[in-house]
Amino acid sequence: MTWAIGYYKAYRFEISQNATDDMILDDVVDLASGNANVTFTDVLEEILSAASAGYSEFLIVAHGSPKGLIMPLGPGLHSADKDNLPAMTEMAGIVTEKDRLNAITNSKQQVAEWIKLLQRVSGTRIAGGATWGHIYSPQLDAIASAPDAQKWLETMAPTVNQQSILTNPSSVKLLDLRNKVAAKKLNRVEVRACNLGGDSGGMSALREFLGATRVLAPMVKTFYGHISPTLFTRDADYKRWLARNAPWLLDGRLIPADTRTYIGDDLFLSMNAARTTPLAVLKLVQPGFQTCAGAAGKAGNYAMIKPLVENNIDVKQTSGYHSGSFFVGGLDPVAGRTATNPPPASANGKAFLLASEPEYRVMIVSNP
Repeated sequence: MTWAIGYYKAYRFEISQNATDDMILDDVVDLASGNANVTFTDVLEEILSAASAGYSEFLIVAHGSPKGLIMPLGPGLHSADKDNLPAMTEMAGIVTEKDRLNAITNSKQQVAEWIKLLQRVSGTRIAGGATWGHIYSPQLDAIASAPDAQKWLETMAPTVNQQSILTNPSSVKLLDLRNKVAAKKLNRVEVRACNLGGDSGGMSALREFLGATRVLAPMVKTFYGHISPTLFTRDADYKRWLARNAPWLLDGRLIPADTRTYIGDDLFLSMNAARTTPLAVLKLVQPGFQTCAGAAGKAGNYAMIKPLVENNIDVKQTSGYHSGSFFVGGLDPVAGRTATNPPPASANGKAFLLASEPEYRVMIVSNP
């Protein structure tokens, strides 16, 4: 996540499924600064703050799986995934109904409406299988006020950590934030979390909880890195580096499996050369991850590295990169895949996908 923060602070954009949806980021917030244990409640607080300022589109970067986000819903709560989000969405609806009933000014009507709610939920299951407690006719007949009814609702509610969902501090805060965020009617939430787009159930659960019109996420893994290029001032030294690290670029061979090489510019380094020589190379490989080098002409001259970054990573040219290290990020259709769960065919066999590549967009899934 440290590299992800660096990546988005440097480039301030994110490629989406369609070019018209590409995001230009107005701000990047690091919720994990200071090694904080981030929960989805923290995410909701930040979204609500920005939505209250007028924003309706957000990018969430987190660890994930096809089921959802790998982070707790709140302190002491379960993960923000399809096993738990639907139940909380349902309970948030109960909170909304509770607030509506408490706003009724006619006490007789108010109690009657409360009794209808208690009858409706009595003994029923919520998403995920938890069950409401029962309330019977003698107990309903004894309810004389809204506070009596609300106490019964809290007592009957499913529990979390042996406490009613409607009184547990973590779940109460989560449900309140959820309803406030949903009321903002978010237009779009892009999520960069590994494999979330691979399960429509996980995507739907997140979208419905947020109350967003659309949620988009990759069907494959995400990756981020920090690159410190090696510069060579002598052509012969640089060619030796290429021969050791990316020989296929020198003699036209196929790139090895699970490896990608990206270049900036290239040219003939000698009048009688049979092939051009790439002047800067970024190699991404599983499991070693990255190697980067370029011809410099003179020490500290990153002129050849700049087109490498602009052509392949900073395609919106928002970073103003000129020299030194740089961040890289993208999607990895190969990592974690097996014979029974192969990479998507639409990745065209590529092990890594950077912002410059058309397959990047194809790996992004929208719900709905």
